[in-house]
Formats: sequence, C-alpha cells, structure tokens
Amino acid sequence: MRIARVGGFLYGRGMTKTSHPAPPHLAFESPVLALGGGSFDADSLRPLLGQYPLIAADSGGDAARALGVMPAYIIGDFDSLTDARSFPQNRLIRLDAQTSTDLEKTLSCLATPLCLGFGFLGRRFDHSLAALHALAGAKFPVLLVGRYDAVRFCRGDFRAELPQNARLSIWPLSRQYFIGSKGLEWALDGLEFEAGKMIGTSNRTIANDAQKPVEVAIQAGAGAGYFIMLGAAHWRYLVTDYL
Repeated sequence: MRIARVGGFLYGRGMTKTSHPAPPHLAFESPVLALGGGSFDADSLRPLLGQYPLIAADSGGDAARALGVMPAYIIGDFDSLTDARSFPQNRLIRLDAQTSTDLEKTLSCLATPLCLGFGFLGRRFDHSLAALHALAGAKFPVLLVGRYDAVRFCRGDFRAELPQNARLSIWPLSRQYFIGSKGLEWALDGLEFEAGKMIGTSNRTIANDAQKPVEVAIQAGAGAGYFIMLGAAHWRYLVTDYL
C-alpha cells in the first residue's frame, strides 16, 4: 500500500480519514530516542538530545516541549497531547487504533538498530506493565530507562560487562529455562523461571578485587524470553554494542 501524507497525518491511498491507516515506515541508521509523557530523569536524557533523533509518543510531545526541543515526529492517537494543533502538522502521525498503546504505536513505525525509551516507566503501574508488553513485541532492541530501573527484553542468550555488585533482576515473560550463567551471585544453571513459581528478583553481579566490570553471561534454553532489569544509573552497560 502506498502512503500519502494528508494535512500532516498519514493515510493509505484510497482510505478515508475515518479508517485506520497502516503505520508509516520511519527508518533510521542510528539509535532513536522515544519519549513518553511519564516520569523520567531529564539529566539522563539531555546529553543524548541532538545526538539521536527524538520521537515523541503522544504526550511525550509535551514533555519534549518542556525540555525545549521539538521531536522529529509525534506518534499516537493524541488523546493525552495537550494541543496537537500547536505542533508542526508535518511532524504528527496519528494512529487511532485502541488495541495498542502509544509506545506500541511508536515502535510499530520505526526501523532502527536501537530505541532508547524515556518516560514510560515508574508513574502508573499499569502503564509500566504495558510498556514491558511493548518491549516483548518489538522487532528491534529497545531499552527503557526510568528513574530507578533500566529494562531490556531478551530472547536467547545475554552477555554484557556490568558493574560489580550491581542489582540485576531476571524476570520471565512466561516460562523460561536457563542452561547456565556466569558472573551472577546466584547462578541460573538448570533453573526454569515462571511467574507464580520462580523468578529472579534482586540477583546481583559478583564482586571481585579487579576494579573493573564483571562479565555476565546467561545461556538461555527454551522459553518465551525474559526481562533484564538493572539500576537506571547503569543503563549504558546494557547497550554498549549500539552506542
């Protein structure tokens, strides 16, 4: 389907304005910043502004304006954006489907090697759960950075150099079997995680006298995937291959 731009919004050719358009394809060679309207640490985000494209998810447009920046695009159904008419119309992408969240809508439009999301964790618990749901369905790596936690979803093995003696939680999406692990205080060898049965809250990386990051490796077996949760101050350790 060819995509035509109508008044700043995107519609498939032959569609009416009351039908739901297919998400546009916004391809980036660099990482992308996604900004939601929830709580975030502005000091963590500001150094990245200008380095990477900024995409706002609905009321994230208001958050961007408060930071003094204009997003490349604002994506959502605009039910929480203060006044869509006050933004450049050619930067607005309206997707009205009520079966997806604004973060899901935003991710559905993007093709990028990495998305760093701010403002999606830590205010309303149901919104935070919905953000994790969006992570699990993303087609590219996404890291959500909140005030207290940084969260990444993994399918298969995980490997990174992480700070010593750092909190590291491993949460199953559904059922996840682990073959083995390295660098963790409590090894995952031969364990099967499942919500309501066994989870990996508040594991931590080992400490040693080397005064350098510790290599953490997780070998995953069969399963639906799992979330890696690290303290927000250490978020860059989870994406060193991309930045």
